[in-house]
Amino acid sequence: MLRRTLPVALASLLACGGESVTSSSGGSGGTTTSSTTSTTTSSTTGVGGAGGDGGGGGAGASAGAGGSAPFVLEVHTELDATPGLVLRVNLPIDVAACLALPVVDAPCADVDGDGLTDAWEDAALDRLRPIQRLDEAEPLVSDPGAVLADVGRVAPSGAFVHVFVMLGYARDYGSCGFTAHNGDSERVALELERLLADGPGDVRVRQAYTAAHEGTVSDHGRVFAGADRILLVHDADPVVGEPRWVVYPSAAKHGTYATIDICENISFLPCFDEDCAPDNVPNPADFDRLPVVANAGEEAAPRVTDLAVVGFPGDDAWAAQDCCGGLGGGTCSAAVRDKLLVSPF
Repeated sequence: MLRRTLPVALASLLACGGESVTSSSGGSGGTTTSSTTSTTTSSTTGVGGAGGDGGGGGAGASAGAGGSAPFVLEVHTELDATPGLVLRVNLPIDVAACLALPVVDAPCADVDGDGLTDAWEDAALDRLRPIQRLDEAEPLVSDPGAVLADVGRVAPSGAFVHVFVMLGYARDYGSCGFTAHNGDSERVALELERLLADGPGDVRVRQAYTAAHEGTVSDHGRVFAGADRILLVHDADPVVGEPRWVVYPSAAKHGTYATIDICENISFLPCFDEDCAPDNVPNPADFDRLPVVANAGEEAAPRVTDLAVVGFPGDDAWAAQDCCGGLGGGTCSAAVRDKLLVSPF
């Protein structure tokens, strides 16, 4: 099947401490991935964009000079019994703790000025954003012009850390032959709790949110907290083999659901019903997508603004304008910034 690769210099996307990246994107039938290896050096930090390349500015890019060995970034995910997805990073979350490390060249830059190390933010976005498992009838699978891309923001929220991921599609294909439009800005969000007894960069998913037709009369957004987290689906990352969250976009409209059952039981009315996940297909992996991701940083100190870097020319991470999936047009989908700033928790 045809694979369409985004015209993106991946060195500017999610280059967390120089991690190697494997990526293909958004084409019909091909699995779209952007995952990193578990161990990297710290020669490069951050995501390129309007805010800089993450190697300078903010609170500085390296720890105290008292150490001698170069810092090696290590990133892993695992599932625990709470139940919860755990992210383990050997880099502190907070810039102040990072700068106190007794090693040389730890990636402590904070270009977006939120107090969190950019390299840790990038690791969180890379490993915690979900695989999108499409329905077999999803039109983008056979659309040679289909482009998907994620745009994220990682920000402190009191004792917790919030991760917002805009799941972007070039098109919304409509329902029952109606409501199609350019651009489709969906989203998920996570609330992370710090596991300070384990390590200064370790966190667990405390709450998760999936948005479906957010802000409309058929809004089916849902928060998964406490025991409900057991409903969340995880599968092996296609590159590193560690646990990764899976979500189910509805066919053509891309409302995001945590499970197949929630999606397909949301409504039984014609044109309002939803279909999710590939059924009776020879290779279900052909319907998985893990698009490239850009860390937008903060509105006052952005790291990415122009979304041409992820295949959406003309769209902007922080402008008050509709998201048109790089295709232009009049009324499209909600602004990307709206998906990054409003907490569902």
